[in-house]
Amino acid sequence: MNVIFLILIFMSYGVQGACLPDSDLTNNKSFAANLNINMKGIEEAASKFESVIVRELPKEQDFIIKLEPHNPRVNAEIIKNERDIVVSVWGGMLGHPFMTSDTFTLLLCHEIGHLLGGPPLKSRNGWSSTEGQADYYSTGNCAKSFDLDEASFLEAALNLTRIYAEVTRQPMPKLESCDSSQVNRTNYGYPEAQCRLDTLLAGWRGGARPRCWFLQ
Repeated sequence: MNVIFLILIFMSYGVQGACLPDSDLTNNKSFAANLNINMKGIEEAASKFESVIVRELPKEQDFIIKLEPHNPRVNAEIIKNERDIVVSVWGGMLGHPFMTSDTFTLLLCHEIGHLLGGPPLKSRNGWSSTEGQADYYSTGNCAKSFDLDEASFLEAALNLTRIYAEVTRQPMPKLESCDSSQVNRTNYGYPEAQCRLDTLLAGWRGGARPRCWFLQ
């Protein structure tokens, strides 16, 4: 397996597993200024992530992280084909005021969770875990491979789900709250932001997948 780290001006591929639904929200005002502050830490986090996660990936496929700093979209995605596994993160996400190197690592863990997280899958014949399952894997497995203490993890989880809430125009999630709703069937789409925070916490603490999106 080859590991490749790229910073691009513009490039886009079809979405297979994205952390957020398509949205018209872009981060034009703040991302350029914040990018200069964030990029060094983000690049270091990307390199470290690659060196750790490559052990979990198929040897016959190359792993590529593509950073697109001049694309103002607030999102990230993972795609795969016979040769490559590609995680792309766009500038609106990279330069978001809530983005830190730990938050970025958690975001990458979510994206790789679409590949490694297992069922429930988005489709019967597909390869991508649902959003909820990718969230659960990201903290139950992936994030524990990095140097995150409890405080750093909580900050990263809150930051990431606040970005989700902002993009989807939902109330900001809180650590002291929880989504008490219970689904009648597993949610194969995008859970609410508070539910996603609850899922990150459950994975980190070894708890069950929350009923706000998952039904056994």
